[in-house]
Amino acid sequence: MTATTVMSIVAVLLALLLLSAAWTLRKPAWELVFGPPADPPNRIPLTEFYVEAQKAGWKLTTDPQLCLDLAIGLREAGLDGSIEIWGRKCRRLTLPGMADSPLQRIDPGYWQHHQVDGLRMVLAADASGATETLQLETNNRLIRTLALPTRNAPADAATYQDLQLNCLQALHWLQADAARYQGISRSDGAAPPPA
Repeated sequence: MTATTVMSIVAVLLALLLLSAAWTLRKPAWELVFGPPADPPNRIPLTEFYVEAQKAGWKLTTDPQLCLDLAIGLREAGLDGSIEIWGRKCRRLTLPGMADSPLQRIDPGYWQHHQVDGLRMVLAADASGATETLQLETNNRLIRTLALPTRNAPADAATYQDLQLNCLQALHWLQADAARYQGISRSDGAAPPPA
């Protein structure tokens, strides 16, 4: 046997070994060598979530107070960890043309002192000059967090903009728990009863 023949046999055996391992683990051979692919992001921008809320029956453009109610509920869901919330950290308002900071998961503890700017979700538009109509904001980069006025937020705490939610968690919460928050901003401010 020549060296070339031996190398060919070794290469075939190595390929068969990789295929056998891949079949056993039910993974493609390239995944054994390079690792699994990164999970694709499962996020929905807050502006799109509010559109989904409208489809689910929330009358956000006729009653802007409901935007606050939804923001209160999202804050609570972020605080208890039932919805992962993501954002771009910023210490001041970004100007057009400035580089974006990376999207990062917001720690649930952050929501003890901060809230989603729910009123910014409703954009007042004056189409005819005489009447005012309400529309949902469509530019997700304008959606920010704010420090709660009644809490002592750390002075160095950053705000976040371009808020995004874990899509599956948020849509499940919208169907299962969000209705408890309708009207909460009109009440005495107490948290809604547990579901």
